[in-house]
Amino acid sequence: MRPSERQPDQLRPVRLTRNFTRHAEGSVLVEMGDTRVLCTASVEESVPPFLRGKGQGWVTAEYGMLPRSTHTRTAREAARGKQSGRTQEIQRLIGRSLRAVTNLKALGERQITLDCDVLQADGGTRCAAITGAWVALYEACERLVGAGKLAANPVRDHVAAVSVGIVKGGPVLDLDYAEDSACDTDMNVVMTGAGGIVEIQGTAEGTPFTRPQMNTLTDLAEAGIRQLIAAQQRALAHMKKIVLASNNTRKMNELNALLAPLGFEVIAQGQLGIPEAEEPHCTFVENALAKARHAAKLSGLPALADDSGLCVAALGGAPGVHSARYAGEPKSDARNNEKLLADLGAHCNRAAHFVSVIVLVRHADDPQPLIAEGEWHGEILPAPRGESGFGYDPLFYVCDFDRSAAELDAATKNRLSHRGQAMQKLIDRLPTL
Repeated sequence: MRPSERQPDQLRPVRLTRNFTRHAEGSVLVEMGDTRVLCTASVEESVPPFLRGKGQGWVTAEYGMLPRSTHTRTAREAARGKQSGRTQEIQRLIGRSLRAVTNLKALGERQITLDCDVLQADGGTRCAAITGAWVALYEACERLVGAGKLAANPVRDHVAAVSVGIVKGGPVLDLDYAEDSACDTDMNVVMTGAGGIVEIQGTAEGTPFTRPQMNTLTDLAEAGIRQLIAAQQRALAHMKKIVLASNNTRKMNELNALLAPLGFEVIAQGQLGIPEAEEPHCTFVENALAKARHAAKLSGLPALADDSGLCVAALGGAPGVHSARYAGEPKSDARNNEKLLADLGAHCNRAAHFVSVIVLVRHADDPQPLIAEGEWHGEILPAPRGESGFGYDPLFYVCDFDRSAAELDAATKNRLSHRGQAMQKLIDRLPTL
């Protein structure tokens, strides 16, 4: 039995969390068991001197381990004044692996640097770095395509890496530190999605291994790499999907109409079996954040949450954050509208405005969520008008159009509304997901 109690051909649990940092053109946190590597991609609109004027780009990598990524603290190599031979060898391996699947001519005269920082080491850090760096590279190139700087993504195929070895006489996949430090044979294999071998690094730590054993290890690695590439594909499948922390179909349709031109698909959390989050807070932004983090945690996708409400001047800003349940449970637009008219009565001050706070989190623990707010000013009508829209739309009079919000066509409402304004502000700041 392996120390981790895995089967010989079983990978450690793999997780790829994209958009882990805010500023890099591409970023991913790779988790393979207890090994964690942060990979970021940075784009420079220039190339090294040896490539200037040659009409092609360059992909390179830097690798490093945080001082306490291992059981005992290791001084930073920068403090020592030089990189170790191991570090230089690993970062060259990462760069070679990525260039093997990148059309450098199509990249143009720009350089993409992959920084692979080991946060926690439990074996297989170079392999995890290659697997994660590929995702960050692909993401950075997608951003260049989205900005109109590239016609197509120059990354032609997947590449991933895994360790294999002979432990206690038997072949095993994806060695952790306990196995790596006691194995008879240690091998790192880098392969493309098409099955091409980029590199094999194999060492007999004790007894030399045979050709049949090498073939067995290579086959085992290939099976593991197929699983890693599937994980990369799942991560990329999330690039254009955002989960909406709401089950309001009409709200989802509004947001889809706003985001569809950018290539994003909004999925209601109910489609993924995610229950509604509690909304215990007294501000729109706190409620929106709570809903977004809840949906992101349970879906593994970037999440978008909108907390909105109607604020009526004569009612001291009510219903405000309680707009959805103004008339109590169960939620009912019709009963909410009836209560609003009853509370407002014949008051001559009918001024009101909608507020929308929209929050986007890249993942549940996103430390820097994108937050945007919009307001839509109007008046409260004495009776409902119109059949479109939802919520308080039939009572909300849009003075410039002499119509209620429920009488506006969808395109006009999306342009004018509080949600449309907030969404446009968010879109202006939206990175390529």
